[in-house]
Amino acid sequence: MWRSIQAVALRSVAASSVRRVHQKCTVNAQELKGRAIVKVSGVDAGPYLQGLMTNDIKHLDEDNNPNMYCMFLNRQGRILYDAIIHSSKESGSYLIECDAECSESLAKHLTMFRVRRKVVISIEETLKPWVLFDQPPEDLSNEVILARDPRVKELGWRVLVDSNKSLSHLIKNLCVDNTDRYTELRYKLGVGEGSPDMPPGTCFPLECNCDYLHGVSFHKGCYLGQELTARTYHTGVTRKRLMPVVFQQPSDSIQLESTISDENGQRVGKLRGYLHGSVYGLGLLRIEQALSSSQLKIDSNLIETHRPAWWPIEAPKDRAQLESSS
Repeated sequence: MWRSIQAVALRSVAASSVRRVHQKCTVNAQELKGRAIVKVSGVDAGPYLQGLMTNDIKHLDEDNNPNMYCMFLNRQGRILYDAIIHSSKESGSYLIECDAECSESLAKHLTMFRVRRKVVISIEETLKPWVLFDQPPEDLSNEVILARDPRVKELGWRVLVDSNKSLSHLIKNLCVDNTDRYTELRYKLGVGEGSPDMPPGTCFPLECNCDYLHGVSFHKGCYLGQELTARTYHTGVTRKRLMPVVFQQPSDSIQLESTISDENGQRVGKLRGYLHGSVYGLGLLRIEQALSSSQLKIDSNLIETHRPAWWPIEAPKDRAQLESSS
């Protein structure tokens, strides 16, 4: 099973390498047209965001990190929005990169909790997110907001560019990928993103790997939805998580939320993401059952899965709990 997954991945890498050689590219990039930027600024912006998101704003303010991953939850501890927060070049300002379809609702959500805080919330129409799949030129950082993706290093570099400027003018020999290479890469790695992969109000952060993606702090103070997240982490094992799925062949009939079954017809999980025309998708799977199954399928479509290499080694506490429950 794992050899076939590796073979598909190697063919894809080889094809992309040929394309880069043919085009003599030094940097491959893709504009993330499905992403948008919400700006939060003001003297109270830091403490204000601290009480609404899963991560610790101190990682930006005191540790001088350029960006970080986080989620915004509802009172029941379910995900409303996932985001990458970038440090702005303006003091006291933060740039929240989120799903474009949710940018207005995220801005409304933030406004609802503003109360008397000295905070300004706006959608940045002229600032556009890009992803660079290769090492960026050393002189690029002076022109744009640039940082490696804070979740998994294989996801490349995030770049925020003023839409009045052309990225191709800033990077020589830039190749802009007009396919959705970024989503394919995310699904290969098993990384969910945005409302299609994590429908708002239905998903829990640990099931969507927020802890593995460095998106939640268990040491900061309270935040909206914190109680259930902390209790799940400290007292329980997360038995279901988003994981990569690979189809034997592309299919146009695949529907999101389709049931994933094992060789005995037992439900193992459901499909959360699928890139049409590709063999890659994303499933919310019962980890132990999915990895031990000899066959997984959606209707008549055979699929495979594996444990992502970027997942951390299981903590001793979790291993002990799994052994005691078996």
